[in-house]
Amino acid sequence: MACIKVPPDCLKFFILYQRYSSLGEAVAELKDAWHPCCLTHNDLKLNNILIHKDWENYPEQLNERMLRLIDWERCAWGDPAFDLGTIIASYLQMWLSSLVVASSIQIEESLRLAETPLELLQPSILALAKAYLSNFPMILEYRPDFLRRVIQFTGLGLIHQIESIMQYQKLFGNTGICMLQVAKTLLCRPEQSIFTVFGTAESELTSLEPVAA
Repeated sequence: MACIKVPPDCLKFFILYQRYSSLGEAVAELKDAWHPCCLTHNDLKLNNILIHKDWENYPEQLNERMLRLIDWERCAWGDPAFDLGTIIASYLQMWLSSLVVASSIQIEESLRLAETPLELLQPSILALAKAYLSNFPMILEYRPDFLRRVIQFTGLGLIHQIESIMQYQKLFGNTGICMLQVAKTLLCRPEQSIFTVFGTAESELTSLEPVAA
């Protein structure tokens, strides 16, 4: 059996992950709920979205050419909730990476003191979700639990980001602990987390008018 050396700081992640039995159960349940039904990007993060450098002055009639998605190497037939959850996790990482963290500060206080407040990001997250659901309203009929799954995949996306940081930076500090706590809440309490992420009730998102063809 091969031995893998894990930096001491990173061991904290595995200790905490195994301590939260509800977290492991939620991840396993989400895996079982995976529902592939369309082409998905599978690496949809903010770094893979390009916007025209002069987007503010772009002609309205050419808006469909203003945005490009790149790095389609992982595209496959997959679950759209994974794509939407992954990009929302990319937003949340901006918030969580700006936390003021210290052993003397409670996690709730760190979240409140973030240099990039969640409230600053919520309008963009909400606009993204509204645009998606307005263009693909049938997903809510096909998947009534779609938004809850999106929130859970957002939590899973944060865990993947923690794993990436540990792999390349060999770190799992106070910021990582905060990220794991937020991920746990999103995965284990998706219904209650919808308002936290979007800044609005689920009913406002599910009652949108579809975009005319």
